[in-house]
Amino acid sequence: MQNNPSGRSLLEYPQTPEQASEHLRLTLAFLGKHQLPPDPLHFTLAYEYLLDRDPALKQALDQLLAQGPMSHESAIELYRRFILDNNERRLDEIRNEMRSVIVDTIAGVDEASQHAELTATNLTVTSRRLSQDASVDDLRVIVSEVVTETRNLAQNSLTIKQMLDDTRHEIDNLREELDRTRQQANTDPLTGLLNRRGFEAAMQLACNEAAHYQQALTLLLIDIDHFKNINDTFGHLAGDKVLRNIGTILSANIKGKDTVGRYGGEEFAILLPSTSLANGRQVGEILRMNIERSRHRSVVAGQEIGTVTVSIGATEYAFGENTDMFLKRADDALYESKRSGRNRLTYLELPTA
Repeated sequence: MQNNPSGRSLLEYPQTPEQASEHLRLTLAFLGKHQLPPDPLHFTLAYEYLLDRDPALKQALDQLLAQGPMSHESAIELYRRFILDNNERRLDEIRNEMRSVIVDTIAGVDEASQHAELTATNLTVTSRRLSQDASVDDLRVIVSEVVTETRNLAQNSLTIKQMLDDTRHEIDNLREELDRTRQQANTDPLTGLLNRRGFEAAMQLACNEAAHYQQALTLLLIDIDHFKNINDTFGHLAGDKVLRNIGTILSANIKGKDTVGRYGGEEFAILLPSTSLANGRQVGEILRMNIERSRHRSVVAGQEIGTVTVSIGATEYAFGENTDMFLKRADDALYESKRSGRNRLTYLELPTA
């Protein structure tokens, strides 16, 4: 698969407002022509397709559309391959650019250091000629040489300063782009929450801190009940709106160092640092009840979707266990909630020694 020939990071579009407006019109027309929903997933694919800056994406999408209506699963796969994977390549490019800048700077500083060393040697030799019997003409020559070497040294210092200033500026720019690209790579485009990759990185860090400081850490896994029925009955646009709404409810009900992410299709996960399982269960129950009380409408004619409920699995981190074991226990608790009738929270205590 080819790299993004523009070299830009994900979702960067250097367009004027007029160009962006025209591209928006073309994108919406493209979605309508191919009967694709204008959700963030399909919109991004269509927008990138019409920019024509990734031939591999264009070819893959053309092949899919030639076979008939594109499925939601196919769109997700295209997004993963050509949008998220491009982001990973850009991260590698930024790392390589940083290495190149540092290597060039080291080489430049080394060269400037050699010049400074030569100047110091010349000044040392000159100073030895300053004997008491040096003539006026000798002194004039010596002064001239000292002035020349001093100028060389000053110019060399300016060169080093300019080089370091340029390097700092370039590194700052690369660091900012790296931060943007890393954030995009770890963010779910639909809900704006952490995606699975981002959440797992946060979970590893939270587990390390919990073990280091011997503090409690509770994990909640949350699954939307009968989500397939919502998609089948009201369409994927309505399903996407439900996902966004629930993501908003979860974000509004956590605080401090708590972390929420979209862990899978209709599954969310929350980390509660410095929170015992008993307190974590209370947080989970509040979330469950708030979601059950919320109302959701389809984007088509404002049709009422009705009550949406969630099942929750909760568990506490056992110091020293790996994250897979931690997740597995929470997932087992979630499975029990679904098996027991859904719209409930089940918890599993720490394993006994």
